[in-house]
Parts: sequence; C-alpha cells; structure tokens
Amino acid sequence: MPRTTQRTILLLGKESTGKSQLISALIGQTAYSANFRGSTVTCETYETKDYQFIDTPGLLYRSDSQTSKDTIAQLEENETVILVVKATHAAEDLRELLPLVAGKQGIVVMTFWDKIKAGTDLVIENWQEASGLKIIPVNARNLREKNREDIFTALKTPSPFPQHWLPRETHPSLEPAPTWLENRQWGWLCAIALLLTRLLPLSLPCLFFSKKYWSGLTVS
Repeated sequence: MPRTTQRTILLLGKESTGKSQLISALIGQTAYSANFRGSTVTCETYETKDYQFIDTPGLLYRSDSQTSKDTIAQLEENETVILVVKATHAAEDLRELLPLVAGKQGIVVMTFWDKIKAGTDLVIENWQEASGLKIIPVNARNLREKNREDIFTALKTPSPFPQHWLPRETHPSLEPAPTWLENRQWGWLCAIALLLTRLLPLSLPCLFFSKKYWSGLTVS
C-alpha cells in the first residue's frame, strides 16, 4: 500500500490567539506551551497520519525580534496556512496579517468566539463572501467535533488568500459580549458585591480594634 503523503500546515497568528491550544484540540496532542503571553517560543511540529502542523511563535506587529523572523522564515517555506485571529480583535488582526500571507493558500480560524455576542454569524458570512476565504469561528478551549470537521474539510480545498481585500472596521455586532458588571439588570449588584469583597478584609481589623478600644474605655 502506498504511503500517504503528509501535507504541511503552518499556523500563523499574533500573540495569545490560541494557536497551540487549537492544534492540541485538533489532533489530540498536548502542545508544549505555558499560559502566558507569547508562550510559543520556538516552531513546534505536530504530526498526524495526513498532516504536519507547524506551530509558530506569536507575531508582534512590525517587530524584528528573532521569534518574528523565525515565523516569517517558516511562512516563506510553506504554502498552506491556518491564519488564527482573535474574534475580539478580528478586523484588526486580519488587516495586519493578510498582507503577510497574500499569495499563499489556507483558511481563517477565529478563536475566542465564545467571547462574542450571539447573533453575529452574518458578519462572518459577509467577510467570507467578500474575501473568498473559509472563516471558521471556534472556542479553541472547548473545540466541538463539528468545528474539527469544518477545519479538516476546509483544509482539503484551501482558498488563496486575497491580494487586496481587507475587512473594514469591526461590525457593531462583532464585539465582546457584555460582562456581568455591564449587565443592565444585575451589573450594579455585582459591582457592590465586588466592592464589599475587597473592603471587608480591610474593615474587619478596624472593627476588631475599635471594639477592643471602646471596651477598654468602659472598663476604666
């Protein structure tokens, strides 16, 4: 039986976009990376039967650091790219990274999708139609089986990255979901509770010594 030829896939993205976590979820291998900014310090390789994934260090925009140079060198040697962008900064990341991959082929995976407001699929559909790219929104920390299938299916027929298209300013819908503190109904209660949890440890010693002081005055 002839041996299956592996396809090499380069993961490219800015710092802390979840590239290592995405590979780990895709192929079931734990990426060697710590949980802090710029955790991928070398180009790590992960292999499956059909694919070889190269996890590159996170890019710093307009940086000439050695890690950025290593990433660019890997990009020059490989044709197929998974461009990883953070959903909360998708338009900014795409504007900065698409010029680097122009002429290559691949897909876009948008991580941290769980941090985005619900009902924003239309934004992704519009971007896909305008760019000709397959854009797959995921939560890399909890990758669903359908997400895995969509990514591997898209990698079978990667699209060329556009030479000229760049997203406009982020659509109003494509923004982070509100936190508990921003909730109109419960935000004020959360703020008070948070304030009390911070003030209580400071106030207890004062109450203790104050009670002791007044008790002393009463005895005397």
